[in-house]
Amino acid sequence: ALQVRRVVVEGVEGAVRTQVEAVLAAAVGSPTLTVRAEELRAAVLSQVSWVAEAAVTVSLDGVVYCAVTLHRPVAVLADGAPPQLVDANGRILGEPQPGGSLPPLELVGFTAYPAERAALLAALPALQAAWGDEVRRVRRLTFRDVALTFVGSELEVLVDPSHPAALAEGKAVQAAWERHGLPSMARLDVRVPGRAAVLLAREEGGP
Repeated sequence: ALQVRRVVVEGVEGAVRTQVEAVLAAAVGSPTLTVRAEELRAAVLSQVSWVAEAAVTVSLDGVVYCAVTLHRPVAVLADGAPPQLVDANGRILGEPQPGGSLPPLELVGFTAYPAERAALLAALPALQAAWGDEVRRVRRLTFRDVALTFVGSELEVLVDPSHPAALAEGKAVQAAWERHGLPSMARLDVRVPGRAAVLLAREEGGP
C-alpha cells in the first residue's frame, strides 16, 4: 500500500510552521488509505495555539497538504517577560514572532484570569464607543473593575467594563473639567453609578 511520505504546510512560516509540521509528521509512514484528514486537522487545531483553521488533505501519492489560517493577535499580555499575545477571544497565542509587530493594546494583570480577559475584550468596542477613543492599556483592579488608558492620554479611567455607559458620563465630566480650566486629572473613577471621583495630577516639583 502507498504510504504517507511527505508533509506540505502553506500559509505560515517560522516556528509555527515547524510546530504544524511536527504534528502532521505523525502520519508519515502510515498507509494513505488509513490516514484521516479530519483527525490530522483536529490535532493541529488542538496542539498549535496560533492556528485558527487548518484545511488538510491526504493525496493517494503520499503527501499531506495543510493550508493554515492563523489567529490574529489583538492585544499583548504585559505581565511578564517575554510578553504573550492574545486573540479577540482572549486565547493566549504565545510569544510574538521574530520581526513581527505588536498589537497596540496592552493588558496588565490578566494572565491568570482567562474568563475576565475574554469578557474585557468582548466589551472593548462598547467601552471605546462610549469614551470616543481607542483604549491602549487596560489594568486589572479586581474581578470586575479595570483602569483604562486611552490613546493620546495618560489619564486612567476606572470603570466596571460591564457598564460602558458610565464612560460616557465620565467623558462629559472630563470635558466640563477642561472647559473650566481646572487642574489636570491623573485618575477619573466612574465605578459608582451617577458619581465621578477625581484624583488630581501632581504638578512637576510639587508635593
